Amino acid sequence: MKSDLAKTVFAYQMREDRRMWDEVIMPLDESLFHVDTGYSWGSLQRECAHVIDAMHGYRQRLRGSKQISKAFDIDDPDRSLVRERWDAVEAEWTSYIVRFDDREFDRMVETVYRDRLIAVPAWQLIFQVFNHNTLHRAEILQIVAALAEPVDFDASFARYCMRNAE
Repeated sequence: MKSDLAKTVFAYQMREDRRMWDEVIMPLDESLFHVDTGYSWGSLQRECAHVIDAMHGYRQRLRGSKQISKAFDIDDPDRSLVRERWDAVEAEWTSYIVRFDDREFDRMVETVYRDRLIAVPAWQLIFQVFNHNTLHRAEILQIVAALAEPVDFDASFARYCMRNAE
């Protein structure tokens, strides 16, 4: 089933995002969460907030929203609030993916992209979230390396699949 592919990719993403939070971000001193390194979105706080906004926005698109709102209504959330919001957005995605089937995989979704209404299959939006989070996990690791020290964090999809092979 095509939907199994999306479910596998999603499970991998959620697993690695959670590992990143638990093993990389949370052990850092709280003060480092807001330090601007000048790389990507600057700070871990802004990097994580951006990822949450993107995941939230793509979930809204899949629901049919044409107006995409931000995940945060405050400008400078602390680490615990960012983690709390990340977990909430992740839970929204999880409840969606649990019901995901082949019909949903191919469902056409109307969305606004660069002020233009377009229609794309749901799987493209899901794979964009996967691709986006993969990019930002790597950037978060780079920010942490600049702030503290490099972290040994193997987040390869192949490793995930081999460890979860039946």
